[in-house]
Amino acid sequence: KLQRKMTSRLAPVARRLFSATQISRSLTRAEVPGEQIDAKRARLLYQSKKRGILENDILLGDFAEGNLKKMNETELKAYDKLINGEHMEWDLFYYLSNKKTPPEDVESCQVYQKIKKFVDEKRVPKSS
Repeated sequence: KLQRKMTSRLAPVARRLFSATQISRSLTRAEVPGEQIDAKRARLLYQSKKRGILENDILLGDFAEGNLKKMNETELKAYDKLINGEHMEWDLFYYLSNKKTPPEDVESCQVYQKIKKFVDEKRVPKSS
């Protein structure tokens, strides 16, 4: 009887905690089922600018601002998987800054190649 009473008192708290967890997961997870393309672009732009480390905020945020609007659904999915997938934040930075060799799945990704080109061009000033 005491256990039922405790459970009924904790249920509203658990529901609030669960919904807060769902909200935070929706901001960071890859591939939201049924997401419209404009919503996907907006989510990816936000996620590109709020990475957790300033270096990636700048690199990915600048890339996203200039390129997400031009990307098709397949490219957006690949970008989503790249920035929200299994690779750690610092690893992404190291791959883009030539400090680490990216794994084959990253290296062969066309979207990664676009980001890498963008970063390389940003690093080397254009001569007039």
